[in-house]
Order: sequence, then structure tokens, then C-alpha cells
Amino acid sequence: MVFASLSFLVVFLPILIVLYFLILRDRKHARQYVLLLFSLMFYGAGEPLYIFLILFCVIVTWLLTPHVSERRRAVLAAAILVNVLPLIITKYASFCIRNINVLLGENRIPVPGIVMPVGISFYTFQVITYLVDLYRGTVERQRNLLLFGLYVMFFPQLIAGPIVKYSEVEAQLEHPDVSWDRVRYGAGRFIAGLGKKVLIANQAGFIADTIQASALRSLSPGMTWLCVTAYTVQILFDFSGYSEMAIGLGAIFGFHFPENFKDPYTAVSVSEFWRRWHITLGRFFREYVYIPLGGNRVGRARWVFNIFVVWALTGLWHGASWNFILWGLYYGVLIVLERITGLSKRMPRVAGWGVTMLFVMFGWGIFMCDTLSLRETCTFLGKLLFLGGDAVNPVTVGSLKIAGYIPFLILGAVMAMPPGAALRGKLAGLREKHIAWIDVPADLGLIAVLLLSLIALLGGTYNPFIYFRF
Repeated sequence: MVFASLSFLVVFLPILIVLYFLILRDRKHARQYVLLLFSLMFYGAGEPLYIFLILFCVIVTWLLTPHVSERRRAVLAAAILVNVLPLIITKYASFCIRNINVLLGENRIPVPGIVMPVGISFYTFQVITYLVDLYRGTVERQRNLLLFGLYVMFFPQLIAGPIVKYSEVEAQLEHPDVSWDRVRYGAGRFIAGLGKKVLIANQAGFIADTIQASALRSLSPGMTWLCVTAYTVQILFDFSGYSEMAIGLGAIFGFHFPENFKDPYTAVSVSEFWRRWHITLGRFFREYVYIPLGGNRVGRARWVFNIFVVWALTGLWHGASWNFILWGLYYGVLIVLERITGLSKRMPRVAGWGVTMLFVMFGWGIFMCDTLSLRETCTFLGKLLFLGGDAVNPVTVGSLKIAGYIPFLILGAVMAMPPGAALRGKLAGLREKHIAWIDVPADLGLIAVLLLSLIALLGGTYNPFIYFRF
């Protein structure tokens, strides 16, 4: 089940809201247990068999936490292994076997047809943050198994983040911060995220998928760049929209989740882009991989090594494919060069923004090639560099019948760029200052976005979610 679906919006969520807000306040943990039950139902709607896997990981981890809190390193390693092993098996086993067969020159080892559990990359990392923080003594052990289960399996952030640290929700697990102001705030964030996903990401994604489905030899450099531009808009509004819906749902039910995106396409350097994009994933690799490796408090050679370890893992986290590893190492190279040369600090902001967006968009070109062979990937990237030669029987916007989606792509691009971000910031500032006249049009705008999103979901069949497979 996904948030941007009619089954969630008109059945699951309304029933949960009625139950949650009708339960008596004086029943200890009653609301939390309802959330846990519905979280299991939410996950089970799409992954009925893998419910047992996530429950096994939760229970075994919880049983080991008393020993982890006593700073027993072997138990910490065992607890992490319990959670990481299913991720390795379901996400990377087939990839590893395929590459072994390539090295052997024949298919000696059968490739298992394992279906990866939805959200396993996210909730595995979330559990690791809890275990390491517990070992470090920065959080207290959660003694209630059901509340620990809620921390891991709470449905808003279960399948696509944000990656929430235990310290950020520890107080709400015991006492959710339920109030009308939080409900109103959460509803607004949820509707805004839904609009991003349905009204922008889906339309831009249709353009990207339609162009990518064409034969590579039919793509001109211009159409290839249009494909990457559409994907650039799609992946931002798809993932940030889903994160915003998660943050909004958390607020409705009394939980404070960290922000996951802060206008990443306004960055004027690659490093700044990654401080704004998928913030909780970057925080995970910084606090639990980069700093333990020594961070930047080491010699230059070791620092470069640390950077490449982090970015290789970042790429691999996104998927079991060589293009994702290449994408991660690509950013490792950019960040090392940016830090060593200091060019981003000397460039004018407009130039820095333009260069950064070119690097980011080319990176998305690498990222979106996970279904292509190495030769096809090189051909696709070559066209982005205007090295692909003339297209054979070239496709056009008209021949692909995507002209009607272009206005949504333009709208998304404008919203994502600095002018759109500045306007949103100005409006948000007015609301924070309680400027009365802004509330009515803002609320009417949210109602319109909700209605348009529902109409789009009723009338459309194209509704992918990119990060389902990560």
C-alpha cells in the first residue's frame, strides 16, 4: 500500500483517524497499540509474508538490547547482523551470483528469484541507529516490546523514510504530542506532499518513462536531455513528496519526524546538494560510517579513502546494480575535487548553481540506467555529452504524445529552482508570523490540491513510486 492510492486515502486513513481520536486518553498506550496494529496491516497489504521477517527482526533485536546497553560489542555485532543479513540476502544475493557467473564465464550458480521486501533498506538502517546509539549510551533502552515495534514499524516512515533516530521520537512513543494545531499542520504537509507526488512527479515520470522506453538509437541528445530533465523533476517530487506525506502523517498522530529535503535544487555546490537531499540518509552515513572511519580528522589519503567508502556504500544502498555503485563513486569524485580545488567557493552563486545542476542531472542520467546494459548505459550517457551521433528514425515530443505533460514538467522545474523555493519560503514565513490574510487562500489552495489529486488518482493508472525498490 502507498499513500498516493485511493485504498489508503479513502479507506485505511479515515478508519485509523476515527479509531485513533476516539480512543480514551487515559488508557495507557492504547493509541500507540492501534498505530502498531494498523502499521502491520499497512505493511501486510503489500508484503503479507515478509511481515514475519520484520517481526522476527524486531523481536530478536529487542531481546538483545539489554546486553547491547551493557556495551557488549559481540552482542551489538550479532544484533546488527540479524538485521543486515536479510537485507544482504534479499537485495544483493542475486546481484552477487550474477556477477560470479560472469567471472566464471557460465551460469554455474542458479540465480534465486528473491523478491526484496518493501522498505527493508530504510527500516534496517533505522534499527542500526538505535542499536549503535544504545551501545554508545546516548539513548535509553525501550523496555516495552510493542512500543519498540512501533518505533521500527510505524507506517508513515516504514517503507520510504525518513530514517528516524530513536531519540527523535522517544518522548512521543510514550506520550504522542496530539493537538489540533499538530493535526492541522500535519494535514497541510500531507496534502502538499500528495500534490507533489500525484500532480507533478507522476506527470514528469510519464515523460521520462516514455522517452526511455524508446530505442536508444532513436534518441537525439535533445530528447535524451528532456528525458533526464523529466526524471530530475520526477525523482525530487516523488521522493520529497512521499517524505512530506510521512512527516505530515507523523504530525497528525503526534510524532515529530526530521525533515528529509530542503530545496536541494537550489544548491550552489555538490556538497550543499547532499546536505539538502535525503538528509536522514546522509546523516546516517556521516554519523555511523564516515565519522567512525575517522572522517576528515585524518590525512588526505585516508580522508579520500573514507569519502569513497561512504559513497560506494551510498550507491550500493540504492540498489544492487553497477550503475548505482558508479553513481555513488561519481559523487565521491565530485566531492573530493570540490574540496581540494575549492572552486565552488570562488564561483559566483549563479554559476555555482548552474554547474551543480548540470552535475546533478548527469548523475541522474547514471542513476536511471539500472535496467540497461553497460554498453547501453555508455550510449545513453554519450548522448548526454553529445557524443551519440545522429539519431535513427528520431522520436519527437509529438510522436511520443507527451506534449500535454510538458506544462507539469515546467511547473515542477520552476517550483524546484531558486525562484520557486524563494516564493515558498516567503509564504511559509507569512504563515509562521500568523499573517491572517494568508491563511484562507493557503487553506483553499490545499483543498484544491487535495481534490485535484483525488481526481488524478481516480482517472489515471500511471502511479509509480521510485523508492519502492530501494
